[in-house]
Amino acid sequence: MKEDITRADRDGVIVVTLNRPEKRNAMTIAMRETLFRAVDDLRDNDDLRVLMIRAEGPFFTAGIDVKEHYALYPPSRGMQEFRRDYRRNIHRFLDEMEAVEKPIVMAINGPCLGLGVEMAGAVDFRLASSDARFALPEVDMGIIAGSGGTSRIVRLCGVGWAKWLGMAGEAIDAQTALAAGLVQAVWSPDEFDDKAMGFCRRLAGKPIDAVGMAKLAIDLCRDLDRSGGRTLERIANTPLILDGNKRIADREAGGDKDQA
Repeated sequence: MKEDITRADRDGVIVVTLNRPEKRNAMTIAMRETLFRAVDDLRDNDDLRVLMIRAEGPFFTAGIDVKEHYALYPPSRGMQEFRRDYRRNIHRFLDEMEAVEKPIVMAINGPCLGLGVEMAGAVDFRLASSDARFALPEVDMGIIAGSGGTSRIVRLCGVGWAKWLGMAGEAIDAQTALAAGLVQAVWSPDEFDDKAMGFCRRLAGKPIDAVGMAKLAIDLCRDLDRSGGRTLERIANTPLILDGNKRIADREAGGDKDQA
């Protein structure tokens, strides 16, 4: 029986694949739970260094499975109940991606809509095939992109592009997304999988403490003035440098002992 989402761990990289192409990889609750468990494992297991999210089929994702969502969470809920479910079922899912002190990469091979774009705002790196395109169609449903499609995309891309996507409901292609700062690299479809996996393997080979500290420091510096940012750099780098100096000293002491 085909699984709607699969996982394989190799070379320190968790590879989670959306595998529901017949539904344009619309994300069900079960699919989100698998992703959430992968984030938990990434956080808690030192042997796992990177999480890559990819997809099978021509679509990356059409977003949330709206039919399932409205069947389970009818719009007749009261406002307090709605806010509680919103936080627990979607916001927490994306907040933990943003908070985990290891890199999360999205390898976006085709159209990425709605919740897919919101998830892109929560991860660290967004790699796109030249076939990718991005859109937030929520405004056409009479709502806003409310799980990071507003708050995160405006921080990534600025007010103009956030309004283009979230207010006008316009789509952008991969090269436009690169110019807007939504993605960091665009590759042709024939080399995309190899390039994306190669990037993840390089990330997995980097010092884990430095990568985690860089993620925390960069996210914090975004909200600080220049003076506060430089102070944070000194605070964050001190234990890394001191630990590195100690490792160098230990190696040199061991080498002297061997020579003696």
